Amino acid sequence: MSIVSYIVIALAFGLVNMLLFRRCGEATPVRLSAGLLIILGQSAIHAVMFYLGGLLGMLLCLHSVDAPGMYDDINAYIFLGIVVAVIVRMLFPYLRKEPRLPMFDLDQGLRFILMTLVTGINVFLVGLGAGFVEEVNPIHKMVWPMFIASLLLGYWGLMLGRQKVEMRPRRWMVVACVLLLGTAIAACVNAG
Repeated sequence: MSIVSYIVIALAFGLVNMLLFRRCGEATPVRLSAGLLIILGQSAIHAVMFYLGGLLGMLLCLHSVDAPGMYDDINAYIFLGIVVAVIVRMLFPYLRKEPRLPMFDLDQGLRFILMTLVTGINVFLVGLGAGFVEEVNPIHKMVWPMFIASLLLGYWGLMLGRQKVEMRPRRWMVVACVLLLGTAIAACVNAG
């Protein structure tokens, strides 16, 4: 996968972080300096989870010693399947008439760890799928875009939440899901 694909994936999860921290910032406003530390920690953990998922995907991917490109299309379809499952998981709560979206108290340390792990499952799964279509160890391509996009968009979401700025979360989530789906389809097209 190219660096552009990883940037698009990072932007999608950055938008998800923006929505999450906007809700959490409105429910439990914290100081911006404390919020920056929370988002910095969460972004670092998400980047590591994305990379670990990619490493696991590279170990599990199908490959042949005799014909190196033999299973490229199958690996790309596995990536597409994982991404579609993550999209359904992320989008389903937003499709309800009265959405019950997860909110976390940003003041408590234990809940911060819980929030990071719960929100990092999707990041790990997409990293796992990305590992299926990656040939080499892409530590810098995976870690830095995810860290930067999560940090910047998450902090922006926290500021919007503290000021109680109205947003249309359903639209932003659809945009994030379209970005993820586009990356997976591009991987399938490139593998074919």
